Amino acid sequence: MAADSESFYFPPEVVTEILLKLPAKSLIRFTVVCKSWYSLITSFSFISAHFAQTPQSDALFVRRYDSSCNREHYCLFEDSKNRPFYLNFTSELHFPFNCPLGYFRIVGSCNGILCLSDDLFGELRSLILWNPSIQKFTTLPMPSINPQSPHMFVFGFGADLRESDDYKLVRLVYCKNDDVMYNDPPEIEIYSINSGVWRRVIGVEIKHCMVEFMWSQVFVNGVVHWIAYDVVANGGDLRSLVMTFGIADEVFGEIMLPDPLAGVIATNLSIMLFEESLAVVKYEREIDVALCEVWVLKQYGVLESWSRLYRINLVAGMEKVVGFRNNGEVLFSTRSNDLVSYHPNSGRNRGLRIQGSSRSFYVQNYMESLILLKGNNVVSGGL
Repeated sequence: MAADSESFYFPPEVVTEILLKLPAKSLIRFTVVCKSWYSLITSFSFISAHFAQTPQSDALFVRRYDSSCNREHYCLFEDSKNRPFYLNFTSELHFPFNCPLGYFRIVGSCNGILCLSDDLFGELRSLILWNPSIQKFTTLPMPSINPQSPHMFVFGFGADLRESDDYKLVRLVYCKNDDVMYNDPPEIEIYSINSGVWRRVIGVEIKHCMVEFMWSQVFVNGVVHWIAYDVVANGGDLRSLVMTFGIADEVFGEIMLPDPLAGVIATNLSIMLFEESLAVVKYEREIDVALCEVWVLKQYGVLESWSRLYRINLVAGMEKVVGFRNNGEVLFSTRSNDLVSYHPNSGRNRGLRIQGSSRSFYVQNYMESLILLKGNNVVSGGL
């Protein structure tokens, strides 16, 4: 019997290596096996190591909103390069929240975590960090800056994993200085998962202005990016650019756009992620023409590396770029409230039979992680 018992013993390092190879959902179940496994699986070191060696998924994560029943749908689709003509539905993720006035704004995503903001019509009602792969979420406290005068706000979300294993949300609040513009420098506050509180930033003056109600963000290279604009001196013209915020050092900066983009009104630009590179989509809509251009920053931080990748005529009701497929095709929302896939080389597009409110579509590569498995105020949404 002693020999049999010894034959089933695995050294702790072997157990760790085995567990690291398992999917997130399996690891959730194994946290109840024993206290030592719970401590191991919920440790920051294990969560980081598991995320680092999780293979890149072929799945696309698609959010759509069905106005007929006031419901958001979060679905996974297989997007294999070996089957380029199809997006195969695989599953719908349980969404444990309700947004009474419509659907959540997805501020951004990072390492499998989505930041959701209920701020339709400019009034913030709730902020949530949600990990759909393990159905864990935390509701954040409301921000502390709340001007009584007309104002707008912009969020940025990202991770600082180099030193502190922290996730942060930065909020910029712009107050109107006249009937039209938000030209005054914003008030700034930062929320940290590790601290659990909002902290005001004093002594930082930002001269760039953001796009009211139309803002979006991209988190890449440890930095949050937004489309912004400056009022150029000695003429009053507007110059568009990319404003940045480093999550680790909490420093604001800028990335200049090439002339064909810098002279475009910021509301006609959208910032996105193409593969692992920063991308900007430019829209042109006139009476007799509608088109968009996709520009990519091939070498991060190098102005000369901006390159126009695609120039696409917006036909068949194509309205807005919402993402990119693994085979390079471009995903568009349409005026008829569905999703189409456009092949840039052939110029052909295909309807994907995925319907939802045009502005509600959100597409990204699906990523599993154990982040938010353990922490203050973390709640299970049900697997």
